Amino acid sequence: MKRAKPTLSRRFLSLILFLGFLSGCAAYEKLYYRAPSLLPGTERTMKTAGFWISRHPCPDRLIMTADEIQNLNESMVNDLEVTQDIIRMPSLFPGNTLREWIEEDLRRCKAQTFFLRNGRKASSSFFNEMYHTINSKDIPVKVPLRYGLIVHHASQRVLPTDTALYSTAMDIDFDKLQNNALDVGTPVVILHESHNGEWLYILDRMHRGWIERDKIALCTPADVKTLIHSPDFVVVTAAKGDIYRHRSLMEWHDYARMGTRFLHKGKTKDGMVHIIIPIRRIDGNVSFESAYMHASQVHEGYLPYTPRMIIQQAFEMINEPYGWGGMYGEQDCSRFIKQIFDTVGLYLPRNSSKQAIVGIPIGEYPADTPDAEKQTALAHEALAGITVMALRGHVMLFLGFVNDRPYAIHETWGYREKRWYGDRVRVINRVAVTDLSLGRGSKRGSYLERTYAIRLLAQ
Repeated sequence: MKRAKPTLSRRFLSLILFLGFLSGCAAYEKLYYRAPSLLPGTERTMKTAGFWISRHPCPDRLIMTADEIQNLNESMVNDLEVTQDIIRMPSLFPGNTLREWIEEDLRRCKAQTFFLRNGRKASSSFFNEMYHTINSKDIPVKVPLRYGLIVHHASQRVLPTDTALYSTAMDIDFDKLQNNALDVGTPVVILHESHNGEWLYILDRMHRGWIERDKIALCTPADVKTLIHSPDFVVVTAAKGDIYRHRSLMEWHDYARMGTRFLHKGKTKDGMVHIIIPIRRIDGNVSFESAYMHASQVHEGYLPYTPRMIIQQAFEMINEPYGWGGMYGEQDCSRFIKQIFDTVGLYLPRNSSKQAIVGIPIGEYPADTPDAEKQTALAHEALAGITVMALRGHVMLFLGFVNDRPYAIHETWGYREKRWYGDRVRVINRVAVTDLSLGRGSKRGSYLERTYAIRLLAQ
């Protein structure tokens, strides 16, 4: 008997089953459309600091003195409560508060749908294991403070694990357990440790979370005071400053991102900068040792707080890759802003929502505010280089106007553009200058349409 040829519908069904089989066997990274190298609304000339400095009405105006910057730093600690002075904390920390923090982070993660690296949903067994690991039941009523220093670039995690969790399957640039990243020499307060002893729960100036134990060296409060208050220091002004263990600059140790501060011991005869870094000894305690950096990557003391300096530092970062929460040793939007202002000694909070309440308010804008109202505020009240613009989950540095169109520089992952079938995501994935109308017509809206706060970073 002659075999019947498969019908079109049967072939289609077979194809669907085959594709379903493949999807069950392998998970694939989520892919997006790339943004063009020259972004819409920008020109070649806009990609350097000089272009914007030349258009600035007063680029060398001193915005705040060192004392005024210190006053604003203290206001962020005492009045706004968006940063913390770890050296002034009481010697005993309330255990109930610590337990609430740690368990709430776990509850919040458990209440959401997260995916693992292989594309599968994180199971309840994963979170049960995490409950055991956070070891919250052993937190005492009063927790004695211990101090430490970061010895290598370290990821700060929401939970004590290097397992990644994603809100969208295979969207691997957004590990939602990545909270922050700390650079060499960052002082921290140690409050707790995981059940297996491999992770320490810490507070730094900006945030809290879990750090791998081997990235921290134990030190004394006096060590931290010296690092914070010594007048002899350098600040990293390059996007990434290389640290070497030998003055020949051949024995590489790590890099530190812009704004990191080190004790300064002077320059060598061949022009290298001699610094002091913390090293973790076998017993876990700190050893302070010599290291060296190239003079072109650091500045003795803080830079003066002028629009010129801030714009120049922002453009030191141009095209630097995006890193959610410091993933891959990079920086996200708020960390980009923070690193720039760290170079002048202004220590902003970590998150964009907290940065949006620092300084002098120019305007707060409901969702239906016309663009024209924001443009008028930018034109008449904002000062390029010291004005931040806050969006939900994002923050930008205002640069000025070109042909009556406002522009900003920011570390951005991407934007949406309207297509006939809906929005299409275009990935920028770097520090870039953008026309603030970018994204107009999409469901989310343009950068300017989404701006809800504009602030001068001044007193």
